[in-house]
Amino acid sequence: MPTGSCLCGEIQIAYEGDPVHRAICYCHDDRKMANMQVFQVLKSSFSVTKGQPKTYTKVSDHGNEITNHFCATCGTTLYRSGGAEMNHDKIGVRAGVLDDQGILDNPPAIEVYVERRPPWVKQRESAIQLNGKYEIVS
Repeated sequence: MPTGSCLCGEIQIAYEGDPVHRAICYCHDDRKMANMQVFQVLKSSFSVTKGQPKTYTKVSDHGNEITNHFCATCGTTLYRSGGAEMNHDKIGVRAGVLDDQGILDNPPAIEVYVERRPPWVKQRESAIQLNGKYEIVS
C-alpha cells in the first residue's frame, strides 16, 4: 500500500492498488505547485491515516471547483479533490509526497495542458497528449 506524508509528517496518507492515471499537468495551478506528477487514485482506495488536512477550494482553469488538501503546519499540498466531473470519484495525489520515490521512476502516461508546457520541457513521446479541454492533440 503506497503511503505518503507532508514535509513535517503531521499529515499522512495511503491508498491501495495502482493509480488510475499517472499524469503531469501544465495548468497554472500545477505549475505553481512544483509541477510534479499527479496520481489519480480512486476515492474508495484512499485514506488520510494521520492528522486532518486543511482545505482551500478554488475555481480551476477548467471552471470547476477543486479543493487542495494541505498541512497547516508546513504548507505541503498532499492531494486535490473535485475538478472535472470525470474526476469526482478520484483523488489527485501529489506524487512528490509519496514515501517510496521509486514510484516516480516510471514517466507519466498522460500530459495535460500541453499548450502550456514550458518550452524547455520535452514532450513525453509515449504519453497521451491532452490540451486544456482534455482533447487528444497528438
